[in-house]
Parts: sequence; structure tokens; C-alpha cells
Amino acid sequence: MIPNENGAIMKKWILKNHDADTALMAKTLKITPGLANLLATRGVKTRNTAIKYLNPLLDYLHPMGDMAGVSDGVNIINQAITNGDKICIYGDYDVDGVSSTVILMKGLTALGANVDYYIPHREREGYGLNIPAVEALAQDFKVLIAVDNGIASIAEVAQAVELGLTVIIIDHHNPQFDDAGYEVLPAAHAIINPKQSACPYPFKEMSAAGLCYKLALHLGVATEEMLIFAAMAAFCDVVDLISENRIIAKNGLRLLTKNGTTNLGLDTLVKRRNLEYNDIDDFAMGFILGPCINASGRLDSAALAVELFLTDDKDKAAELAQRLIDLNEERKEMTGRFVDEIIESLQEPLDDILVIYHEGIHESIAGIVAGRVKEATHHPAIVFTKAGEVAKGSARSIEFYNVFEAMSANKDLFLRFGGHPMAAGATMEIGKVDELRKRLNAQSRLTAEDFTPILYGDMELTLEEATFDLAQSLDLLTPFGKANKEPVFFSYAVVTERAEVIGKSGETLRFTFRSDTGRKITAIAFKGVSKFAEHLENNYREDVAKAFTAGRLKNMTIKLDIAYNLRINTWQGNSSLQLVILDFKHPNLV
Repeated sequence: MIPNENGAIMKKWILKNHDADTALMAKTLKITPGLANLLATRGVKTRNTAIKYLNPLLDYLHPMGDMAGVSDGVNIINQAITNGDKICIYGDYDVDGVSSTVILMKGLTALGANVDYYIPHREREGYGLNIPAVEALAQDFKVLIAVDNGIASIAEVAQAVELGLTVIIIDHHNPQFDDAGYEVLPAAHAIINPKQSACPYPFKEMSAAGLCYKLALHLGVATEEMLIFAAMAAFCDVVDLISENRIIAKNGLRLLTKNGTTNLGLDTLVKRRNLEYNDIDDFAMGFILGPCINASGRLDSAALAVELFLTDDKDKAAELAQRLIDLNEERKEMTGRFVDEIIESLQEPLDDILVIYHEGIHESIAGIVAGRVKEATHHPAIVFTKAGEVAKGSARSIEFYNVFEAMSANKDLFLRFGGHPMAAGATMEIGKVDELRKRLNAQSRLTAEDFTPILYGDMELTLEEATFDLAQSLDLLTPFGKANKEPVFFSYAVVTERAEVIGKSGETLRFTFRSDTGRKITAIAFKGVSKFAEHLENNYREDVAKAFTAGRLKNMTIKLDIAYNLRINTWQGNSSLQLVILDFKHPNLV
């Protein structure tokens, strides 16, 4: 469905279930029952896993030597250093690729290696190894280390080996499989990727930068600076923030917020974004710093970001940091404009699968635009744009639609495609885009219910149970991200005493709720004003809604069901409990 004017689509609320004995967990771990419940909804149900989760020490990382390919890779690196052979780190143009490149550049330099790097240009060369780049690099280098790419580069690695390059792959993407279902790996001299079937390493979901940091640990050259870059990649590459990813993310973020960074380029970027180190959190990493780095690879060259993080020149750092910020502002403006254009062009009834061709969209932001369209409509969205003589597109999907599987069923239409159940990319002839739209929608088995977004709640609370202490204890669960989301709470039939519009946007709503004992609790609903006015009109009277919108009515005693995050709001040195409203509805509305 097309969202209404406040961008809202009715959500389905589902409370997560678990079978853990949370009373026993609370007693054994000496934590509150509420915190034990939240651990259980994250699948943390045993004493040992809980201890490691609540205090994720770097010591809990598995030995890197247990990973397939590490021994061979280390031998190649050591031999190259002994021989003085030139090593090229072949990176990628996103935060994970940039961070991986920076970590290995600094680590191998510390070992005395003769090392340089190469980042492919997103628009001209595309993702991963390519033959012209391999042929050029073979003229100057003896060892090629592909980071955050390479596992799918069968032909390119074969060409590199034929040209005399010794190839190491450090990647975290899925290997390819042939039509018979057998794994197909490149003929590299060493492959470090826990997702290859022969790798016994117990944790399979690491970021590439996490692998590079752990390799630096194994080589004895890891630094706190490298840990911070690995943490940033974990947030920005949206890997599951569990197990080793969470250990790296939590410890790296803790270092950054406590001590800042010795990396001149990152320090300059932090300050240019007007961030204070002690205020940096998972949001700042993923949505303030990370997009600046990604923007360089989208609209220019990610080599700018690598250069920023390797420079020791203050003037150069200032120039590069500002360039990244400017590129990100340009990217945001472009994204917002194209998303608005697409949403405005949609007509009811929507196709099950939105396949959109828009020549004006820069191919590097097609995925972001597809994601925003998907979020706004809760329909799978594939956005194509003109790239030379072909159409390049990115897909973003919903929980009940495997877009990679659907595209695989129509692979005859594509020149190239790849991806995952929730995200994919493709290249095809422009004239075949409409055929793809027709086929996918004809094949769709989605129902109306599948287009209803689901809001999963961790716990049901009364307002009396929503306390400052509970909010404070949530810090033990951080950092939040994929597979470790910020807890969502449901409270039913809460009494509203006051609702008022605050902020410059005119869309931020502040509630004052009253608990059963008369305690007052403040709540914020971003972009909630239009939805609340609509709620008043639908469930009370039109004149009540108009009075609220006009600012004449603020004090009101009504009841709401609310879904929210628990936060601590600090202002001028004073801290208080605040609810951040994610959704609200009329009591008992199903």
C-alpha cells in the first residue's frame, strides 16, 4: 500500500516468545528478571553464553589459526616480506572494504612489508576483481590480497595466477555453487573465508574487516586503532551483531568513546561531523560516520576514504574529510529526491513486487532508493537505472519474499545477478525490465497480510515497570544492530495526560503519560503529529483533531496502546527516563 501523508502503515504487533527459565537466569546471573527476559528473547539461555554476552571480552575470540587458509596465507605474507616482494591489497568501495584495506595496510607495513592498495571504481569497474585491473597489477606486484571480495571471482583469480600473481582471498561472502550444487572456489593460493564448506571455524558471519583485524592479531601487529575500524565495519556492513562481531563492535566502540582515536583521518572526520567521542554510539557509527565513507565510493572513489585514514598530513586530512562529508550531503539530496519522485508516481493497487526503471538515478544509490521505497510501501522493490547501454538495479525485500530465489527463477533475463534473500543486484538489457516486472508479479504468492509490517516486541510492561533502572540496565545489551536489536516494549491502555507538538519540523510529538500510581512519564514520537491527529479524528471527533493540530488542545485524557524503546534522556546534566514511541494505536485494536 502507498503510505499516507505521515508515512505510516498499520503495523502488526507480535510479542516474542521463549522457553527460558528467566527467574533462574536472574538468580544465577544476579540480574533483574526483566534483563533475564531480554537475554532470553536474544537466544541467550545458558550461563556461559550469558556471561560472554554480558561481558564480551576480546579473550573470547576464537583463535584465528583455526580458520582454513590462515596458515597458508601467513606463510605467503612472511615469504613476501622476506623476499621484498611487492604486495597489493585489493579492496572494496564500502566501509567494510575500506576498513579492511586500512587494517591490512597498517598491519603489513608494521611487519616491514612492501605494500600498497587498489580500490576499484564502482561505476567504471564494478564490484570485485576485474581482468583489466588484474593485468595491470601483475606488472608491478607479486602478491595480491583481495579483501571483502574475491570468493566469486573464478575467472579473475585464474587470470591473476596465470600472470604469476600469488593470490590470497580474505572474504566473508558466500561461495558460488555450480548447477549440480557443488561449491566452486577460485584457484587462489590461500582462501580465508569461514563460509567455505571446508572451514571448521565455528563462527561464520564475520565482516571482512573483522577477519583482517583477527589476522593482524594472529600476526602480532593488531592495534586499538585497527579494532575501532573493525568495529565501524561491523556496524556499517550490517553483519549480525552476535558472537565475535559483537565482541569486536562493543570493544571497538568502547575504546573510541573512552579514548578517542590516534588515527588523524578518523579524528578529523569525527570533529568535522561535530561529534563528541563520549556521545558516539551504534547510530553515530552506522548513520553519521559510515555514510560519509560509503559516499566516497558511491559518487567518487573509495580510495579517498582509504587515503584519509592513512594520511599523517593535517591539511590533507581536513580536505579529504570535508570532501567525504560534501559527497554524503550530495548523496542524501539525490536519494531523497528520487525516493519522493518514485513514491509520488506509484498508483493503487500496487504491484506485489515493485520493479521500477528510472534513468536519472545514479547507479550507486539504486540500492538505497530501493530500500527507502521498500520501507515506505512494505513491498519488495527493485530499482533499475541506465548504466551505459544496460540497466543496473538493486533489490530490497520484505520478510516473506526471497528476492534472490525469485530472480534465480528468472535468470534467463539477466546478464548478471547475485545477492541474498533480502537484497540482490542485477544487470540486464533495458528492454527486459518490464518483462521482469510482469514475470515476478505473475509468479508472486504474496498475500495482503504479507504487506503488513511486523513490529516484534521483547516484553510487555506496565508503566510502573518502565523504570529508569531498567533503561539503565539496557546498556549491558549494547551495541544494537542486526540480530541484536534495541529492545521494544509494549504497554497497553496507558493514560495520556498531555500531547503537544515540539521542535522545528512540526512533526515531533511529546506525550505525558500517567501511571496507575500517578507517576508522570515523558515520551517522544518522531513524525508522530499527523498520525496522532488522524488517530483523534478516527477514534474521537474531527473537531478534537483540528483543535490538537491548531495547538488549542494539549491536555487530554485518552488511552493508547504503545510500542516503544526505553531511553535515558540527559539534558544540562540531568538524566530522566524517556520513552521513544515506535507505534501507537487505539486500545484493543488488532
